[in-house]
Amino acid sequence: MGRNNLTLLRRAEYSKAAFETLSELGLSGTTIDKVAERAGTSKTNILHYFGSKAQLLEMAMRYAHADFAQDVRELLVRSETPWERVYSVIEGNFSRAYFKPRLAHAWLALCAEVPYRSAYQRIQSATHKRTASNLVHALGRITDRKTACQTAFSLSVLIDGLWVRCGTTPDGISRDMAIGQISHYLEAAFPGDAERIAAKARIAEINSILNPH
Repeated sequence: MGRNNLTLLRRAEYSKAAFETLSELGLSGTTIDKVAERAGTSKTNILHYFGSKAQLLEMAMRYAHADFAQDVRELLVRSETPWERVYSVIEGNFSRAYFKPRLAHAWLALCAEVPYRSAYQRIQSATHKRTASNLVHALGRITDRKTACQTAFSLSVLIDGLWVRCGTTPDGISRDMAIGQISHYLEAAFPGDAERIAAKARIAEINSILNPH
């Protein structure tokens, strides 16, 4: 394995360990020592690849967002209609692997730092832009441009809000409940749309095959 590949592998491995540590111990409890312990390496080795705790946590945030983006992409490439693309974004943002209280806690801990860290701001801004772009592109083939933009914004706010609720409620909320809330909003905005209802079912089935756990 080349040196560059090894570096990428180690950085990904330690970013994952940092996010998992954050999900269990919170921001204040996440130290380089704790991340090193989880990753089975030394503090010196962690610092070799990241330089500081701040850089390590930035990469932990990138790691989590990259996984969400991958889930969305896997569903989008299998989508055949605009409504299926909409539900690909929705399903992908409520990953079975991530939409759990302890992982929502980690996400909230990182998001709380967004106003104070320009790197976090860039990550969050890129994520919001990608979500908006995917939704507006799909919705623009269903309705007029103004409504598409308004609906995309509402969906983005709903997604963030449901993650906040999951992370701030003792027992969290289930992904089925979260997706149900968004479907309730879409039913009110586009009542009785047979194509939408069929798309929801098909994408849910595809996602259950791609991500069964």
